[in-house]
Amino acid sequence: MSLPIVLLPGSLCDDRVFAALDLGEHSIVHADLTSRDSIGGMAQDVLADAPERFIAIGLSLGAIVAAEIAGLAPERVAGLALLDTNLAPVDPAQVERRERWQSDVRAGLLPVVVEEMVPSLSVDPITHGPLVVDMAMAIGPKAFLNQNHALLHRTRDRRRELSRFPGPVFVGFGFADAVCPPALHAELVAYRSDAELVGFDGAGHLVTLDQPEALSSALRGWITTVHTQPTMEGYST
Repeated sequence: MSLPIVLLPGSLCDDRVFAALDLGEHSIVHADLTSRDSIGGMAQDVLADAPERFIAIGLSLGAIVAAEIAGLAPERVAGLALLDTNLAPVDPAQVERRERWQSDVRAGLLPVVVEEMVPSLSVDPITHGPLVVDMAMAIGPKAFLNQNHALLHRTRDRRRELSRFPGPVFVGFGFADAVCPPALHAELVAYRSDAELVGFDGAGHLVTLDQPEALSSALRGWITTVHTQPTMEGYST
């Protein structure tokens, strides 16, 4: 029986960021990461609404939350796919940028912040920029401030937690990702030598928009391997 899949979007994204993916015949649950202002709180919300056992696929912020979920409830996560993300603690450059964005959004300048972000999110901002802007405006300033606060105050190194997760791990990234560069993903799999690492040409940070067909194919193959793994009965932390 096919396991359900929980999709966790990036900051200022909704379920449309995954719309072009074809993951086969699986029940899909779209996680809401807008109402809490911490990674732990978001993870708890997702677990409360998720099926008893599932495959987690997270993008950017969603991947950080997915890693948190895998640490909190590894017996419920059959497989963990992390796309274009950074599980390391926030660094000073990110703090400076996110504090500025926080101030701007509180001043009513969310459209200006989103306009700044768009060129770094896709290799084709002309094509995908309007969707990115539309998703961001639908998410709105309050949810952005929640998500920005969560990202601004992440101090734990979740890469070490990833090393303890017993299930299969997939790490995917765009070779042109300027937000979470390829080197971050190579560092990530150093903590999980058995992880499947796949880079995608012609893709930036939002690989789900830039290369949905190639990503879908890679994920479907990995999902097949997840279904061959033993269950987590009797697992304890």
